[in-house]
Formats: sequence, C-alpha cells, structure tokens
Amino acid sequence: MATKTTFSINSKTITKVFQDLFDSFKSSRLKVSSKNGQEYLNISLLLAVIIGIIFPVAFIALIILSLISPIEIAILQEVKEENANQKMIELK
Repeated sequence: MATKTTFSINSKTITKVFQDLFDSFKSSRLKVSSKNGQEYLNISLLLAVIIGIIFPVAFIALIILSLISPIEIAILQEVKEENANQKMIELK
C-alpha cells in the first residue's frame, strides 16, 4: 500500500519556516574556547550570523584561526524541557 504525502507551499508555511529558523537562532549561542576551557567568545548565534554577513573577513579569520590554533568552536542550543508532571488526556 502506497502512502502519498502532499506538501503545499504558501505564505503561511513559508512564514512558519522562517519563524522556526529565527527561534532556533535566537535560542542558540556561539562559543569559542581553548582546549583547556578558557572562554574567548560567547555570543548569540543570531548576532554571530549578522556579524558574519556584515564582516565576512571576521568569519574567514575565525575559520583560519580554528585550523591553525587549538581552539574549539561550539554552537550551544537551549532545550526547553517540558514539565514531567503534566499529564495528557486524550479525548475520543
């Protein structure tokens, strides 16, 4: 038995994709640190992307710096945990 999946593109779905992407960027952080744990930079990922677009030389310099020196670049994202005490009641 074959299943058919239909995906329609309209203004509502496009807006939702951009909203989800923006929320994901907003809850993420860019962290640059050394191997021994010293933190050099900890900024919002949205701000890091804006800086990378406005100053692409800074983005290229960060990539080159990560290749030649022992630094770690990490993207940290906050995960919101739902309350485990909440119960779902299903009505049929």
